[in-house]
Amino acid sequence: MEVLMQPSETGGAQVSILTSVNGFGAGWKRVMDRFFAKYDGAVRIHINDAGATPGSVMLRLEQAVEMIEVHEVIKR
Repeated sequence: MEVLMQPSETGGAQVSILTSVNGFGAGWKRVMDRFFAKYDGAVRIHINDAGATPGSVMLRLEQAVEMIEVHEVIKR
């Protein structure tokens, strides 16, 4: 599984998901809605799930946010 998170150049969120599971668009939408309900920001996210569950991907997204927050604290 690969989760990349970068600042968005458009000022809004952009998400792309590469998955091998057909017909799971509604499930991914729920995962991303839950993520953006918890975290707000202009971010570009690319996910290659490599067959991982949405719950695992959500964990990786939350870990990425945590690393960004830690980096911002250290930078100050």
